[in-house]
Amino acid sequence: MLNNIDTNNTTTIASGDYSNSLNMFVYEEVPEDSLCLDVGCWTGNLGRLLKEKKRCVVDGIEVNRQVSEQALRKGYRNVFIVNLNNDSFELDNTDGRYDVIIFADVLEHLVNPVGVLTNLMRYLKPDGIVIVSLPNVAFILNRLLLLMGKWDYKDFGTLDKTHLKFYTVKSGAHMVESAGLELVKVLPYNQFGILTRLNYLNKLLPTLFSYQFLVVAKNENGK
Repeated sequence: MLNNIDTNNTTTIASGDYSNSLNMFVYEEVPEDSLCLDVGCWTGNLGRLLKEKKRCVVDGIEVNRQVSEQALRKGYRNVFIVNLNNDSFELDNTDGRYDVIIFADVLEHLVNPVGVLTNLMRYLKPDGIVIVSLPNVAFILNRLLLLMGKWDYKDFGTLDKTHLKFYTVKSGAHMVESAGLELVKVLPYNQFGILTRLNYLNKLLPTLFSYQFLVVAKNENGK
């Protein structure tokens, strides 16, 4: 445990406050001693843990200048202020290309996620990896609610009112592939409180019982 960061994946699902959240499934996929770009880094909890436990050097991209300052205080080398929905952007002051580019629950908030993925691949090393985490809209609770005629946006979760895109495990993996990336791993998972009790069912029917999923990919042509 690092201060207020819950590294046991027991974060509640009943709050829209992500200031103390941390996706340990993303963390586990990052190799030690990596140069990382954390896209949508927010307050920097992931980067702090990567720096302290895996000796990574971490840069971030964030639209909110105020929270980016918190990420810098937590050890991020640079935080680039970019609105990925509007800006045609260049990242300055990067020390070479990155070993890992992380999209931890951010692509679903973008107008053109494939375009952003494609744009940022020029900053990935030929042998680098991309780690994407997305919510699974085909989770059993969403299916049951839809059968009852309910599709209500919320302040948090899969139907977060700031989500612009919705993905199943299959369509999310296809979205990553369409950016010219080669899939390495697709991992459905549950990290929140009571949902972790579904992990034994998740092994049988992952597209039904996983609340989120990871996609790990690499440059298709290694360029």
